[in-house]
Amino acid sequence: MNCYNCGIELSYETNHVEHIPAKNLFNTYPEEYKQNLLTVPACYTCNVELFSKIDQEIRDVIGVLNNSEELKKELTAKAAKSIMRKSNWKDRLFLCENGKSIQVSFSYNDIKSLHIKNFKGLFYGKYGKPLSEKYKIVVIAEGDEEDEKAQEINKSMRRFLNLKTEWDFIGHPKVFRYKMIACDNDKMLYDIKNIDDAVGFVCIMNYHNAIHPLVMAFINK
Repeated sequence: MNCYNCGIELSYETNHVEHIPAKNLFNTYPEEYKQNLLTVPACYTCNVELFSKIDQEIRDVIGVLNNSEELKKELTAKAAKSIMRKSNWKDRLFLCENGKSIQVSFSYNDIKSLHIKNFKGLFYGKYGKPLSEKYKIVVIAEGDEEDEKAQEINKSMRRFLNLKTEWDFIGHPKVFRYKMIACDNDKMLYDIKNIDDAVGFVCIMNYHNAIHPLVMAFINK
């Protein structure tokens, strides 16, 4: 077996199991929300050194965005504690114009890295092997609204996936769901077994109905 992220060969002794997405998205929910979780093989570097320090960021965003949803109250509390524990917490908090509420800033690059991590994990879970290095990964997510070209691609890809594919989910549809397809030169292909000739892959993810990135991987020419 190989690491889902970097592709290095692993043994059972060197395999550090990675949850896709991170378990912290499910921890505050009832047991019925934690069924059918996805785990993939990972090396120590990718599992511990690369992502462990930022793995809570998506959870923290969702916690901050919580609009008094009962099941997310504990998640919101954990997010607040996580943010306040960081040494730079003062630099991340801003008073809104109304003077009554607080905004929290997050690192776009950290969130983007986690989207790529989850995309690679979903790819491994679906196809049984790591994504080849011949593919370049592009993320279109919250924060890219001013990029008109990116938004046109975003709309087009979502329109196609919404018409042609059904949602898969991990744990519970309200926590994490996704769609992934493989692409050839002429048309979109999906649910195929032989992906060696695919020119790319497209995936949309939905975290807690709050964050919904589009991730694309195409041959890097």
